[in-house]
Amino acid sequence: MKIKKISVRKLFGVFDHDIPINKKGGITIIIGENGLGKTIVLEMVEALFTGKYFYFNSIAFEKLILEFTDGVKWELNKEEQKDDFPIISLKQINKNGSSYKPYRLLNYQPDDLISLARRISRHIPHIRMVGPRMWEDRRTGEIFHADELVYRFGDYLPFGVRLDDKEKPKWFTDKHDQINVSLIETQRLISLQDREEKSHEKTVEKYSSQLSRIIKSSLTESTELSSKLDRTYPNRLIERLKTSSNVSDKVLNTELARLEKKRETLDAVGLIEIEKDSNLLEIENPQEVIKDVLMLYVEDSFKKIEIFDTIARKIGLLLEIINKRFKHKRFYVEKESGFVFRSTIIKDAHGEFQKIPVTKLSSGEQNELVLFYELLFKSSPNSFILIDEPEVSLHISWQNCFIEDLKEIAELNNLEVLIATHSPDIIANNWDLKVELKGLE
Repeated sequence: MKIKKISVRKLFGVFDHDIPINKKGGITIIIGENGLGKTIVLEMVEALFTGKYFYFNSIAFEKLILEFTDGVKWELNKEEQKDDFPIISLKQINKNGSSYKPYRLLNYQPDDLISLARRISRHIPHIRMVGPRMWEDRRTGEIFHADELVYRFGDYLPFGVRLDDKEKPKWFTDKHDQINVSLIETQRLISLQDREEKSHEKTVEKYSSQLSRIIKSSLTESTELSSKLDRTYPNRLIERLKTSSNVSDKVLNTELARLEKKRETLDAVGLIEIEKDSNLLEIENPQEVIKDVLMLYVEDSFKKIEIFDTIARKIGLLLEIINKRFKHKRFYVEKESGFVFRSTIIKDAHGEFQKIPVTKLSSGEQNELVLFYELLFKSSPNSFILIDEPEVSLHISWQNCFIEDLKEIAELNNLEVLIATHSPDIIANNWDLKVELKGLE
């Protein structure tokens, strides 16, 4: 079950937009003039599925409608009130036209919200109260109402109080839990939490370390399986030798060659290291017992490295995408260092091609690396990915191949992707994927 269509009514009080999701290619591209709400539509969908319900208070709209592939509709309504916060409610309309009682996503009294905002100001030093219902971020000078403050900073509080912790209806959780939505924002190089904590670690450094940990975790899993297989190998071999071997010379040598090729692939993406002289040789006229020994060895070896199948495909695609873009440098992945870049033209004092720190990549290179890493490694299968302005800091030639690379990622991770862009170069030859938002004619 996936999202089939997204509609919004009276966005900013005037615009009605309908966005059918392309089911054939899995990629939909929103275009339109500035001010029509392309980014806002992405943020509204993300807010609904990630529990950021306060976001809807800050947007002028009447209704957000989601149609699903099973025929069900969700209608998110915003009802303005004169002297109070607006009511945000969600209604499910079933395929037969029946509906459930609307579910109020934000069910609070103004005094409750103000009380929570005061707790935030006590826990976060740079937030101070400057009026009966107003707070200031002393670092930036921004002024917040109570609901804005809770939306902005509520997720980072140690006490974990949320205003939407009431029991949710089953129709809501059943549908909500099947849809995994993720927004990749224009500002990708420093995450929101990093900015709030004034962290100087760039996203490229964080993701490099993260990939190193992922590889090490896979290696640990492989080592544990190897130990188990090695312990049971003698007994399993004896059992196999009790029966007649049906392994032909051709099958054995084919499997040995396939195993060697797979090991070379894993070595190329930085997951394992193979010695130069470790190639498995073709066996000529082996005895039956040797066939059995070698075949069990091959079977065990495949089991040990199958653990790397998914991560190897992801790393391999990331290397392919980045290396065809970046000029005068080569991208590698290593289990200890994560991302490794080396110049292809400048050598160091030892005659080795000079290593380039990831933080010394250009902003465009970092944006591209972060974007594709998030798509490959931070999106779970069957997710609905929202990408805002992927063209940011990208050369035109990179923009031209973006959709084709995205198609490979979408197929690998089984993703559906909704993109908001101003760039015809991002669209390239994929105009059949576009949905144009219209203003008032």
